[in-house]
Formats: sequence, C-alpha cells, structure tokens
Amino acid sequence: MTTFDESGRDFELRALEVARAIHDPHGLQGAIMHKGRERDGVFITEESVHAYEFTIEQKKAKAQKDAEKLRELLTDLGRKPENSYKSLTGWFVTRDEPTAEQRSAVMEESRKGNITIHAISVSTLQRRLCDSEGYLRCRDDAPFGSISYSRPTKKVDVKVPVFFSGRDSGQLAITELSKMLIDGYRALVIGEFGVGKSHALRELYYELRKLHFKKKKLTPFPVHINLRDCAGLKTPAEILRRHSEEIGFGSDRSLISAWRSGACILLLDGFDEIVPTRWLGSAADLKEVRRAALAPVRRLVEETPSDTGIVVCGRSHYFSSHSEMAESLGFESPENLVSIQDFTEGQVEEYLASAGVSWKVPEWLPARPLLIGYLVAMQAFSEVNTDTETTQATAWRRFFDAICEREARMFSAVRPEVIKAIVSRVATLARSQGDETGPVGMDLMRTAFININNRQPDEEGLQLLLRLPGLAISTAVGDEESRIFIDRNLADTAYGEDLASYITAPYDEHPLSGVASWVATAGDLGIEAAASALQEQGATARAALAVASRRQNQGQYDSVLADMLRVVSTLEPPEDGNRNTFIVEGVIFDTLTLSNNDALAGRINYQDCVIQTLDISMTEEGQPFPYFQRCLIGFLDGASKIPTWLEGNFIDCDIEQFSQQSQTTAGIMQLSLDPHTKVALTILKKIYSQRGSGRKENALSRGLDQASRNLVASVLASLVSEGWVYRNTSGKTTLYLPVKGRRPAALRALEKPGEFYLKSR
Repeated sequence: MTTFDESGRDFELRALEVARAIHDPHGLQGAIMHKGRERDGVFITEESVHAYEFTIEQKKAKAQKDAEKLRELLTDLGRKPENSYKSLTGWFVTRDEPTAEQRSAVMEESRKGNITIHAISVSTLQRRLCDSEGYLRCRDDAPFGSISYSRPTKKVDVKVPVFFSGRDSGQLAITELSKMLIDGYRALVIGEFGVGKSHALRELYYELRKLHFKKKKLTPFPVHINLRDCAGLKTPAEILRRHSEEIGFGSDRSLISAWRSGACILLLDGFDEIVPTRWLGSAADLKEVRRAALAPVRRLVEETPSDTGIVVCGRSHYFSSHSEMAESLGFESPENLVSIQDFTEGQVEEYLASAGVSWKVPEWLPARPLLIGYLVAMQAFSEVNTDTETTQATAWRRFFDAICEREARMFSAVRPEVIKAIVSRVATLARSQGDETGPVGMDLMRTAFININNRQPDEEGLQLLLRLPGLAISTAVGDEESRIFIDRNLADTAYGEDLASYITAPYDEHPLSGVASWVATAGDLGIEAAASALQEQGATARAALAVASRRQNQGQYDSVLADMLRVVSTLEPPEDGNRNTFIVEGVIFDTLTLSNNDALAGRINYQDCVIQTLDISMTEEGQPFPYFQRCLIGFLDGASKIPTWLEGNFIDCDIEQFSQQSQTTAGIMQLSLDPHTKVALTILKKIYSQRGSGRKENALSRGLDQASRNLVASVLASLVSEGWVYRNTSGKTTLYLPVKGRRPAALRALEKPGEFYLKSR
C-alpha cells in the first residue's frame, strides 16, 4: 500500500492503484508512453478502454491539457482494429473535488472528440472500487468483538487512552500504531482476559477511520472483522462475504476487490473464537486442529498485499507458544508481537474520575479494565465514601458471574452456570498441581468438563475449554501445553465457589470428597467467597459444621478441612450442640488470623503445621483459643512474646519472629503521643499489617482500655475522611479495609510514629 502525503507523486501512485484494482486486478496494465508523452494510466479489457490522468492541481488550464491528452489517446486507441467495438472512457481525476471551471474544460474536450471523459475526485473513483463511506457507516452500527457480549449494565461512557506494548519499541499509542499500519505494519496483538482487546481494536478502527476521511479517503480504510462470525469458512473471500452480510454491507464483491488491491487495513478480532472442527485429545493433535481451524484466516493474511497493514488479535493462551501463534496466523515470525496490559494506577484513577466515581479505591481492587468497568457499571460501589455494600468477596463473585455470562453469550448451547462450574472445578484441580494458579493442562480441563457435564467435550465444548475465562498461557514443557490462572484472586474465588458446592453436596462424586493432595490452604478471599456462596444458597453454619465433622470422623485432617473450618468461623456459627473437636495436621497457612468472637477456635488443634504469619492482634484474654502442637510459625503478629495466658496453647512450637514491642497495640499505647494519634496508629497497624480483606469494626478496639475505646469511632471517621481506610458495610457487619496506594505511607507511619499526624481529629 502506497501511503499518501501532500506530494503529487504519492497521490498519482495511490490513485493508479485504485484504478488498477477497478479494471485490472492482476496489475498487468498501468502508466504508458504515447507519442513520446507519459500517460498516467491505461486499462484495456475485452469490452472497454479506460484512460486516466491524475492531478493535485485545481487550475482550469491543467484540466484542459489533461482532457486533451485523454481525448487524443482514446481516439488513437479506438482506431486499432482490436478496439473497434470497445467503449472508450477517459477519467480526469483530482485529489480534491474538481472546480466548476475544470469540469467545464473537461466537458468541452469530451464534446470535441465525441468521447466520454469524466472529471471526478479520487474519493469518487475509490467509490467505484468500494464505497468505503458506505462500508464504514454499516460497520459503525454493528457489534465490535466481545464488547457486544458484555453484560447489560448501566452504560458508562469513559474514554481512557489505550496503549500497546511493543516487543522492542516500548509503549505505542493508538495514533502511533495507526500510522504504522498505514505504512504496512503487521501486528499480532495479544492480551489476557479482560484487558480490553476488543475495546482497543475498536479504538484503533476509529482512529484509522478518522484518518481515512481526514486524508480525503487516500489512506486505506479499516475493515474490522469479528472472526467468531467466520467459523466453518474455507477461503478469504468467504470471510469477507460473511463479514459483509453480518454488518449489512451489500457490496461484498467490491470489498473483496478493495482487499486484494490493498485499499483497506484488516483488523481481525478474536482468533481464539474460531471453533475447531475436531479433536482426538492429544496435545500434538490439538495444534493441528488449531492450524486447520485458522486456515482461512491464515490465507487471508498471506494473500493480503505485502505492503498492507494487518492486525490479528486474541488471547495468547489459545496457542501453546508465540511461534505456533505466528505460524498458524500467517505471520513470518512473532517479532511483531504487541500486547495490551492492565491499567496503570494512573489509568485507574483517570477512569474512575471520568466515570464520576468519588469513592476511595480499595487496595484489593485489581487494575483489570474489564473488572473495574463491571464494578462501576453495576454500581457495585456507592459514590458515598463512607458507606458501601460491596465486600472484596462480593465484588469478585459478581465479576466471576459477569465474565461467565459474557462468555456464555458467545456459545449458543452453554449456560453461564456451566462455565462457572467448569472454571471452579479447574481451580480445585489446579491445586493438585502444586499451586492454586496452576499449571492447568488440557487433560485437567477436559477432566473438569467431564466432571460437570458427565460427557466428553464436543466441538463447542472444546472451544470453551481453549478460551476458558481467567486463564493465560503457561510455559510449555515439550509437547504438553498448559494454562495458569491470570489472577490469584480469581483462582481463589473460583475455588471458593467449588468448596461451597462440596459443602452443600458432600455425598456427590466431588474431587474435594477425598483426602487433599495439596497442603496449602486457600487465601482469605477464597474462604469469604465460599461463605458468601453458602449464605446466598441459604446454607447454615450448623450444616457446614456437620460436613466438617463428617470429614473429621473419616480421619481427613487436611487443608480442605482447615478451609471448611475457616468458612464456618466466617459464618459465625451458633453452638452446634455436639461440641466436636477438630485436628488439622500437616497443613501450610500463609496467614492465619484469630479473632475474639470465634467460638470454634478453642476446639481446633493444629498439629505439625507451617504458619507463615499467625495474627493474634485481635484476641483477648479469656476468649477461646486453638492449640498449636509442633508447629513452625514464621511470625507471631500482635505480641512481642507469647502472652502468659496463652503459654499452654503452644506446645513444642518454633516461632521465628515476634512483633516489635513498639508495633504491638500495647507498645503503641505506651508511646508519648496524644491519645487520638495512638488509637489511629493501632488501627492502621491492624488494617495494614497483613494483606487481607479488612477488619471488623469491633476488632479495632481489641487491646485498648475503655478510655481509648471511646475514641475509636471518631478516629475511624477521621481516617476515612482523610483517605487512610475504606469503610464497608455488608448486612450487619462493618469492615474497614486498606485503600489502594496508601500501604507504604501507613507502614512509614508505624515505623516513625512521631511524624504521623491526623489532620481532622
């Protein structure tokens, strides 16, 4: 594709390419010499003779001279015997619309020779090849990729600049990539689920569309194709015809001509949405299936003129490697790999400000555009900073529901609850691989599909597995390809959902019914997600505790039992009557937080466990407390030594580190600071010392004398108003959470308490 600037030569070359595409797609004719004078273009077919002159000038004299050249050339060609019965047509083509004087001069020369000569602009000429304006009008009104499958919500029209990350060229803005595409650049654009690939390609389309009209249609126009509409097709022409049909553009032949001539830039969205036609189960066979499914896309890329820009976009985890991706899509190598990343912290702030959201951003909120967009659109947060009803678990569960609903819209026979169940089962099975995020091989995903559906995956089931939401490509080992969860929080949420399904139906053939093959417990988010799911289903704490007792009676003292007991504690159970005691043995905890209102805690004996952080900062003397035998504890948070009243609860344990006296609640309260500041520091310590989902309001008074407890409410109000903490109400429980970006400042305040000052106390 010849690019266009302000020079006449570039204009002539571009206009000649359009004329050649109209009359001679194979490019066998063009500029010639006639009687010692160069003629810009001549095309002779079996039925007609067409001669062209191109100019950027708007003078009448230029029109008269070129029209005369056309008349003379056509008259001479018409005298040749082989052209006796052919129609003769001349074309005087200008960059801008011809002036009235130019039209008049051309018409006069046409009458002199009794030969048809038209005076037209290059835009009009381009419409003879393909009505780009008509195409773009139809394309504007049609869906763009997965954007059309988003959950119906309150529309939030927010524009945040889109940036692409080049492999070597650093960050690329939409404007930069657009210019590169006009110059013939070919890009493989990849991104994980929810980073906004379809949105980015739509913005790229809009930018190329704007440039096409700005340059008077002399730059190629964008053709944006949703590849999922092209399943089962065989040839590039079929893809373009199907695309024309989908958007309601009636001139599919002209679109094919425009493509073959290099008059358009291809934006191909969703290579991972092409459904393979068969799969026998092996990884090697899977690569051949993908290659066969993408054959028409590969041909479309390979048969596009070499100097024409192309973007092919999709999820990288669809392929086992970048090399396979490039080869399957018709690229010579993956060197032109361009990625789309999560929001930066600045972009998150810009997005929220543009959306009119004034609440403080909780620390747990990830920077994934799709998640933030869903939470804003679903009004998951109140615009009042001091009151909201969305917890971390609630938000992640909503997001999990939303992405499964979104994915289900792309599959005619798959319900969102089935997709959710499969991903949840994958999250459970992934733990058996040594980490909650995976790796997840195709065999494991296939097992999860069979577990949920009681049948082998068909073609659409295979497609679903290849693009399960929330998974990303992992490093392949040999011929074996695998995925990992893109976000640990999503993996925890999905596992929490599957754990809840086990607790509600413990007698089914569920993978969690046996002894766990993994030793690490779930994170706090997974526990809260399970508790939230149980509450939503109407399951009681008593019923959940009965399932835990059954597991205990079967001698299963594993990580699943530990998770279940934490879920029961989260549900704040009433007395269950049987007073069973529980043993948790050989389990690894990243963080184990004990609170004063956990009646179950005193009935648990942790044996031979590894606990990275044991948080006892919210416990008080006289409350139920578990027993720890032969446990390795990395850090005991909340005490500078084992409290006297707890010495009998730690038996043969090895504790590597205690809290510094100055950073325990008791130590802070002994500092020479005013009472409000000391209370504020104890609250920051409890909220920011560990990465969790927040602290209950009543827990923030633990360890304080009555006078200091009376200050907690006013100090909390000040901390909320100054953006230190985030208040969250859900039902009858109030939580206080860390605010995104404030952790470093909070930890500095605890290290240098004398420099901390609460302004609004």
